[in-house]
Amino acid sequence: MTDTTTSQARAARVITELGAPWVVNIVTGTVAGYAVGALGWGLFVAAITGGLPMIMILAGVRRGLASDHHVTEIDGRRWVIPAILGIVGAGLLVEIVRGAPRALIAWTVAGLVVLLGIGIVTVIGRWKVSVHTAVSAGTTVLLALIASPWFLAALPLTAVNGWSRVWLGDHTRGQVVAGSLVGAALAAAAYQVVAG
Repeated sequence: MTDTTTSQARAARVITELGAPWVVNIVTGTVAGYAVGALGWGLFVAAITGGLPMIMILAGVRRGLASDHHVTEIDGRRWVIPAILGIVGAGLLVEIVRGAPRALIAWTVAGLVVLLGIGIVTVIGRWKVSVHTAVSAGTTVLLALIASPWFLAALPLTAVNGWSRVWLGDHTRGQVVAGSLVGAALAAAAYQVVAG
């Protein structure tokens, strides 16, 4: 392995970890809560979309139900996606019942819709769309809608995240592009329908 290849491998691993859906969801959920003046609710959204799903995935890895914490094998996604939908759905009910800000309820619905879309493609199409790029593009668009259009300047980070997934061999270019498009389109549409 050349020095350049070693450097690229190291960069790809670091980017994949920093751009992991659970990390992105924790950071952006918190930022969204701050942006609407409800940091506590933002932390709640971060917990149900990032923290709790990752804890569940790690438990699944320990039990041999998933190959790794990125759930790179398509078969692991068959239980992970429904389980995360359950966690986020339960959290959404709490948000509704306890009177969370409408913008954060819309954020959570958008996340559910994106994950449902990815789940349908995974189960019916047997195609492993990149959750990394779907979450990255989706949350970037959501931050632009909820806080400031300037957040769209972060969209190139989705491409960098996608590069890392392809370089590591976890996805094809088509899967990262599809993830980006599904994430951005479904998140924007769902958010606007709920937020009004």
